[in-house]
Amino acid sequence: MRRIFAQMVFSILPAMLVIIFASASARAQARASMELLETKTSQTQASIDIAGQVKNISPREVNGVTVYCDFQDASGKTVKREQGHLDTDPLAPNKISQFKISTASNAAIKGFKVTFGQMFGGPLVTKDSRKP
Repeated sequence: MRRIFAQMVFSILPAMLVIIFASASARAQARASMELLETKTSQTQASIDIAGQVKNISPREVNGVTVYCDFQDASGKTVKREQGHLDTDPLAPNKISQFKISTASNAAIKGFKVTFGQMFGGPLVTKDSRKP
């Protein structure tokens, strides 16, 4: 009887651990881990440049962060997507990093949206604290 009970526990235990860790990971991902502090746009006939600052507001160091910039038309539809990296990698908790993204000038581009992600961690929830 004990042997059957032990087999049941050992067969259920891995599934329970996966559920526990997945739920903790989902809660952690729901909290913002990055704070977009500032973006500045400059444009020439040849390019559109976005320079910005982001802060790590999570309790852990983040590394391998990719910056995504969706350049959008007047209706908010993505015309072009560019990606880059933070100047500081890894980025410690409560530290700020600069980033810069560029794309070729295009008359259809009227706005942009910046997001962040990690190669193996997926999208990073971002709090947008830019001043209008």
